[in-house]
Amino acid sequence: MKEWRVAKQTPKIKELAEELGLSPILSQLLLNRGITDLTSARKFLYPQRKYIYSPFLLPDLEKAVLRLRTSIERREKILLFGDYDVDGVTSLAMLSDYLFKREALFKVMIPSRIEEGYGFNEKALTFAKKEGISLIISLDCGSNCPLLNQAVSLNKDVIVIDHHELNPMERSFLLINPKRKDISYPFRDISSGVVTFKFIWALKGLFPYEYLDLVALSIVCDVMPLMDENRILLKEGLEKLRLSPCLGVQTLIKETSLKREFIDTFHLGWILGPRLNASGRVSSAYSSFRLLRADSPSKASELVSLLEENNQQRKLETEAILNSALSQLKDKDLTKEFVIVLADETWHIGVLGIAASRLKDMFVRPVFLFSLDKDTARGSARSIESFNLIEALEACRDFVKEFGGHRKACGLEIEKKKLSGFKSAINNYAKKVLREEDLIGRLFIDKEISFSQIDKSLLEYLKLFPPYGEANPQPLFISRGVSVKNITTSRDNGKKIIWFEQREKGKDWVFPAQVSLNNKVFQLIEYTNIFDIVYSLREDASSIAPVVLKLQDIRISS
Repeated sequence: MKEWRVAKQTPKIKELAEELGLSPILSQLLLNRGITDLTSARKFLYPQRKYIYSPFLLPDLEKAVLRLRTSIERREKILLFGDYDVDGVTSLAMLSDYLFKREALFKVMIPSRIEEGYGFNEKALTFAKKEGISLIISLDCGSNCPLLNQAVSLNKDVIVIDHHELNPMERSFLLINPKRKDISYPFRDISSGVVTFKFIWALKGLFPYEYLDLVALSIVCDVMPLMDENRILLKEGLEKLRLSPCLGVQTLIKETSLKREFIDTFHLGWILGPRLNASGRVSSAYSSFRLLRADSPSKASELVSLLEENNQQRKLETEAILNSALSQLKDKDLTKEFVIVLADETWHIGVLGIAASRLKDMFVRPVFLFSLDKDTARGSARSIESFNLIEALEACRDFVKEFGGHRKACGLEIEKKKLSGFKSAINNYAKKVLREEDLIGRLFIDKEISFSQIDKSLLEYLKLFPPYGEANPQPLFISRGVSVKNITTSRDNGKKIIWFEQREKGKDWVFPAQVSLNNKVFQLIEYTNIFDIVYSLREDASSIAPVVLKLQDIRISS
């Protein structure tokens, strides 16, 4: 059972409401999302392109622009090296399209996740030497790569366009990364796709509208917070996706039976993104890259079919890992383990992150999963909000060969013989920084309201809050002491519709909620008819009612 955590009421709610001319409900929703002043509230509610930060605030960007322009003019050979996930592949697709239109001489390389692993590698360096490459551009990887220093020592110029956390090391290459400590970029949590987009913006001298669909994919699929300039770029990117996406994305949307005009963050994160990611997980990310650069409808359809095959394989591999992991956990006492660390020789390296994420949600604790070979354990980790993976791995560096990523998701490699020691070390560290309450599943609720407060005005203002996602979830409300007035069946889908009722000031307020037959409300009705419910709101164009509650949880009223 999840703990319900209702946001605290503060005097700031009334203050912000008066400044904005909004209701206290809307003011509370903004404060819950870290928006505490008039300027940031306006940027959030009414996002405009003028609020996007100048590309030239990014470190080394101006030098990199000059270097690439020179390379194009001199007809030098350029190597684009990019990561195999959606963020890396969209970055590659954008920059390669720009270079193609400029008739630049360039090659594209994407490492094999299975055979080569993450980041710029010896194979790429050997290729650069053999082919006479003058300029290497590393996208969505390379920030912590000593091999790129070696490339510079071999008279190769190097530009790294990235957003990953930085390890302490000397760098002799140009590094465009908002996480750099020596600069103060206004918003650090942007994807590599956004950084690449800004690089192209500076190169062109014009806002590159044509790439906004790919930017939107990079933001959502790399789970960036949907705040600040991410929110603005995503809103524009969703419009581009609905109106005129690139041929490859257009074909992917069509083949997955989505209606383009209704594309939203859910479809990017759960339908399009997994298919674009699947090729890099179980096969070759070149398939996704080629789809995003496709100029032939028949070729695009062929590539979408291949991605669908990869995605089905990805699902099977993930289920196999989950079943195996759950079997290993069956007899463990997780009250003594703040961090789950599991390993197996049969696990597919490409889908460890997905399985780790699922286990993290199930058990509400950080999860490390490793695929074992002869001497090495290659792994992926996913974490809860209160446990920073990068800081944790720094504290356990004696056991870790290499690692990289973000505070809640990372990859790492360990010597197989050190795995047991790592498990002890990471759990000892976790017991110092985590509290037992951090390991309890929570449902964060924005505000307690009564049914009488659900009106047309509230619904209109709620339309200003999407797109929903990381750091901006769909608002959740709680209403207490409601009862079930009636239960009917939807003519559209056969689902049960529960009509909840709340009496206030002598008047009955009634709203419907669609629920599945296995919802626990049907069990609770046997014991009582007074409940507390948590829900989100949506307008309904059907004949049920103008407003429908999306029920998230229900309890016997306290």
